[in-house]
Amino acid sequence: MFGIGNRDVPEKIREAKLSKWYGALSDTDKVKLNRYMDGADPSSASAFICSVSKLANDDHNYKFVAFLAESTEDIRMDGIQRFYVNEVSIPALYNMEEYDRCDKACDRGLALLKEKGVMERVLKDNGGVLPESLYCRNYKLNVAVGVHYDYDEGDRLLEQFEKDGLISHEEVEYRKQGIKTFRLQKTFDSIFSIKEKDE
Repeated sequence: MFGIGNRDVPEKIREAKLSKWYGALSDTDKVKLNRYMDGADPSSASAFICSVSKLANDDHNYKFVAFLAESTEDIRMDGIQRFYVNEVSIPALYNMEEYDRCDKACDRGLALLKEKGVMERVLKDNGGVLPESLYCRNYKLNVAVGVHYDYDEGDRLLEQFEKDGLISHEEVEYRKQGIKTFRLQKTFDSIFSIKEKDE
């Protein structure tokens, strides 16, 4: 009887040391996971979750990505591993229109970047520069400006990002100009729709 259940655990799950986590999944979630098993990276728990999440994101299976991030909360990971797992969940939450959860995930990612060694590792992994697709930074701005239309908050965030070394001064000026253009367009659209109603 002992150890019989372990035979049902896929090899990549065992390699990633996620057998206990896998055992707690529902049959439905195991089936979903199996769809992405071929492309999974079993070198560590975080690498496995990130690789599966990226495949699921590409598949527009956003709910499953969000589930994966939440289901691994109790798994021990260091700062950089937790950062990458959190990072890959952010676009999924945004695409699910779970904007409050997305915003919280962004805050978490931004906080993790301030932990010892995390920023340095992100830079190292990306050839010495921050990736353009830094989700915790980009989606924090997307939620503030694109969802809540809080343009002042957008400007404030850009200034904070520059202060924290997450964005260059040139990029700040470029993005502020983009916010200004977006704001004018939204104002124009609302005036135009009011005129249409009056007519």
